[in-house]
Amino acid sequence: MFKAFKKPQKTEIDIEKNVPRLHDLFSPDGLEERFDMLALGASKYCRVYVLTVYPREISVAWLDRIFSLGSVDLSVHVDPIPDRKIVYKLTEKVASAQAQRVVDMKAGNILRLPYLENVIGDLESVRSAIQTNRERMFYVTVVIALHAFSEEELERKSNILDDILARNSAYLRVLVMRQVDGLKSALPVGNLVIQDYNRNLTTGGVAAMMPVSNPDLSHPGGVFIGYSMFTGAPVFYNSFIGPPHLPNQHMACFGFSGSGKSTALKILVARSTLVGIKSVIIDPEGEYRSMVEKLAGGEVVKIAPGRPTGINPLDLETEEEKDGREVINITDKVSEIRALFSAVVQNSAGRGLDPREAAMLEESLREEYDFRGIKSNPDSLYEPGGKSEDGKHYISPVRKKMPTLSDLYKRLIAKPGCSDLAVLLKPFLAGSSLGMFDCQTSVNLNAPVVCFDLSDIRDEFTRFYATFVVLGWAWQKFAQKERHVRKRIVVDEAWMFMKYNESAEFLEIVARRGRKHNTSLLVASQHIEEFLGREKGRAVISNCATIMLLRQSPTVIDDVVEAFHLASGARRYLEDFVPGECLLSLAGATTAVRISFTQYEQPFVTTTPGESAV
Repeated sequence: MFKAFKKPQKTEIDIEKNVPRLHDLFSPDGLEERFDMLALGASKYCRVYVLTVYPREISVAWLDRIFSLGSVDLSVHVDPIPDRKIVYKLTEKVASAQAQRVVDMKAGNILRLPYLENVIGDLESVRSAIQTNRERMFYVTVVIALHAFSEEELERKSNILDDILARNSAYLRVLVMRQVDGLKSALPVGNLVIQDYNRNLTTGGVAAMMPVSNPDLSHPGGVFIGYSMFTGAPVFYNSFIGPPHLPNQHMACFGFSGSGKSTALKILVARSTLVGIKSVIIDPEGEYRSMVEKLAGGEVVKIAPGRPTGINPLDLETEEEKDGREVINITDKVSEIRALFSAVVQNSAGRGLDPREAAMLEESLREEYDFRGIKSNPDSLYEPGGKSEDGKHYISPVRKKMPTLSDLYKRLIAKPGCSDLAVLLKPFLAGSSLGMFDCQTSVNLNAPVVCFDLSDIRDEFTRFYATFVVLGWAWQKFAQKERHVRKRIVVDEAWMFMKYNESAEFLEIVARRGRKHNTSLLVASQHIEEFLGREKGRAVISNCATIMLLRQSPTVIDDVVEAFHLASGARRYLEDFVPGECLLSLAGATTAVRISFTQYEQPFVTTTPGESAV
């Protein structure tokens, strides 16, 4: 008569409903298994393979070559084998091989003896390593899932994949009618469904199966520089790409004579002009003229002893601050000239500037700028319109003439206690062999590439002096201007800067401040030991996010491997590289690259007759 009343249950609210979980990140939109492939949704196809035949010898990351196909999943399942079982099995195989060897010897069948001796040697070597705890044995299954957006693309990629592995004498098997099980094994959940294709490998073999994090190290934009020696994939490099790819735009390039260093730099500079990067090159050997004039459409400034160059080391230029204001940084110019003359005195008198000389030099420089009314205000660089010193009339403001080395000499010689410094300065005045920079500035930097050719200078110190002056002048006139324009300063044979503390410090300052002015410093040298053996040299290298190491002298390879924290296997590469091959390190990630040039570029970038284009 009475019906029991049930209290309605409250529906619990699931606040995590439809929240994506880990498996949602790799689950397909759908799944249809076909004879030898899978359809995973609209225009998504997959074919799953298992590795059945392994090469006799493998190198580290040998499977990375398959990643050049794109959209490839590699799953390596590793299961350790108990040592007692593997030692027992190896002993059985050794005994069997030795018995067969005895049988063949008695039967006079000598054709198989070398093969059996190799087998016995390999087995005994592995068994000994396991017994002495130097090695372990594992079961390994390698599953490869190849993805494509159409069936035609999948077939094309499958053929290429077969070819890549065939080069290493490896063989893949398509999991016919087992594609779903193969896909489950390839997913990153550690679930191996395919159990019948495992292969025993030692610890070294297992390590070689593991892919490296990024074998190509190619940037999404930039200039093409060559091909990965591991995968054959093209390598693009953009020094201005910024974090997280590169913390700064600087590069250091090292390789002994004949390693292809100059060719690599020419290719980088010439191709950089195509993406709007302007360059200044300091060329001690005159190697860049053909590339600059005929390939990059630039200008070459010849610097020779005793001939005015149109470059004034005392010239000043405005510098743009972070807030957009322009100022004249006289203090930095004083520091630069002090470093220059300290190196001059060190070379000539075997000592640096004493405190009095350094103070008098700075005082004289500031007096010269004060005499011309030059302060931190950019307007102080110009005279108002009217009659100028040359007798001409101008409506707009006219740039003032800058002090020269002769003006500085006259002011120094008049100061008490500076006679020695003035005498040391005298060979650097106009009319002397080192007087090429005692003049007003007349060189313009409007071309996409400007090269300063120092090849007519034979004396080592004179070449260093010219390089220092040109670098300081280029920093003022080139690097500090047009912050929105990407710029590069190339200093070839930069090891000369490492000989003097002041000049090494100046190079470090340029590297440290280049990022602020959108300028990349590229230092190159045959003598890497000059950098590694000095604190300032190591500081310059530490400021370079990109390191290019070509073939090195055997006497320094151990130091190079240690300094750049390279794997021990890198030693073989640095010893055996042919010209144009290098280790390229981008923010610590390293790969091997073969620098490539076209037939058209060849006559302008190569210095060795007979080099062939790639």
